[in-house]
Amino acid sequence: MFTLNARVLLLVLFGLCSGCASLEGPEYGEYDQAEGLNRISYNAFDWVDRKAFAPVARGYQKVTPGFVRAGVTNAFTNLRTIDSSINGFLQGKVRKGSTDFARVLINSTLGIGGLFDVAKRMGLNYGSEDLGQTFGVYGYARTNYVFLPLGGPSAVRDLPGRLIVTVLPRLILGSAYSWPVGVLDAINGRANILVLTDARDDSALDPYVFTRDAYFQGRSFAIFDGDPPLDDTFDADFDDDEF
Repeated sequence: MFTLNARVLLLVLFGLCSGCASLEGPEYGEYDQAEGLNRISYNAFDWVDRKAFAPVARGYQKVTPGFVRAGVTNAFTNLRTIDSSINGFLQGKVRKGSTDFARVLINSTLGIGGLFDVAKRMGLNYGSEDLGQTFGVYGYARTNYVFLPLGGPSAVRDLPGRLIVTVLPRLILGSAYSWPVGVLDAINGRANILVLTDARDDSALDPYVFTRDAYFQGRSFAIFDGDPPLDDTFDADFDDDEF
């Protein structure tokens, strides 16, 4: 059975995919045609996050030793690394795909189920590839931003991949992925980004815009492996300058 978060992702995916074909503008630009609805979703999520998720994550971070949190992060990352491996191969990045596959084998055995990142100590770094990046590599250049009520910032292009990584641990672990394990996964994940959301809240005049812009920039860097092309609008502005 799908989790609630997975069902939400699936519904949003079917509801928004039809709106992507009409996008016009620079490739890998920022498109937010449903900004009004996204802001409502963001504000609702932000209120719940401030009242519940973030305080719980801070408490978890405070009472849980760092090495334990690292082990939990390693274990859940290891479960999702098979997805990164497959997408590395799909993108033609044979070395990345092979490295991630080796990471799963090494960390699942020598790393005791992924609790310890032994592969990293051997120089095998996590590739962090996903289906959204694969779509981008193959030309899915324009996509609408969507703020998921239970999942945070995303884009239509990235929703299938988000669905996969959401259900993957449950598919791998089966009945062992009980609701306490799922809650631990969610709380640990929220704790890992506290420093980012705190920085956003301290510096951003409009947290919604800050989150959206950061998301698109991060995805562009991921698709192009850290070397995205210059924005077309930037080039146009530069060409129009008079010296």
